[in-house]
Amino acid sequence: MRYGSSIFLFLIFISTICCNQQVSFHHPGHWANIPEPLLQALEAHGGLEQWAKMKTMEFSIPKDTLKEFHRIDLPSRKVQITHPNYTIGFDGSDVWVSPDKEAFGGTSARFYHNLIFYFYAIPFVLADPGINYELLEERKMNGRDLIPVKVSYGSGIGDAPDDFYIAHFDKDSKELYLLLYTVTYFSGETNERYSAIIYDEWTTNNGLKVPKVMKGFRYAADTLGTQRYTRVFEDIRLSEEAVDPLLFERPERSEIDTLINR
Repeated sequence: MRYGSSIFLFLIFISTICCNQQVSFHHPGHWANIPEPLLQALEAHGGLEQWAKMKTMEFSIPKDTLKEFHRIDLPSRKVQITHPNYTIGFDGSDVWVSPDKEAFGGTSARFYHNLIFYFYAIPFVLADPGINYELLEERKMNGRDLIPVKVSYGSGIGDAPDDFYIAHFDKDSKELYLLLYTVTYFSGETNERYSAIIYDEWTTNNGLKVPKVMKGFRYAADTLGTQRYTRVFEDIRLSEEAVDPLLFERPERSEIDTLINR
């Protein structure tokens, strides 16, 4: 495929969307700087044009004997996570937990509210504004030739702008296979201590290829270590219809989980 002409037509398409203010999280000026390996991966996963049409993403993940259901308003990235014991919401400003933070029981609802979504929506979220790209040397893993793209963030982007991600795309299929990532939310200190996720089971929903399963691994000395978990996704739905914005508003019986002060 020739990407020059398709990108030009694509930017015209996205400019129309942005002028109509239908999508607030997509910036054609930034997308023009996306490196070709990531552009090819985005195309292999259904394309940015199709991603830009989506207003809602939903999925559930098993938690012990129960399920946790995630609903995301894609243009605003507002979030609602429901579980029989708690509800977490992001209203665009604050992360709240109902009935209270103790009910969630995790380390930080603020840290968690978009954590699973971000891993699930890669590679599409790697086209967000405020991202810097670096192409790294090709490598082999598990019999695959991989093309790595390192991602960093501009100052003030998100709650943890010092995080690094290295997305590895299969040279043949162009699909995402391996993601390395760091966590700086709690320390605020830049580091290169990576954890790993393997993506090798996909499903297609509304024209977009998204994970069916993710497998988390330890990672050290540039080597994949022992497996830490397998996360299975169910009730997957991508839709061009927006959900009721009232779902993300903080209920009366709830508690705000503030951004950590370092």
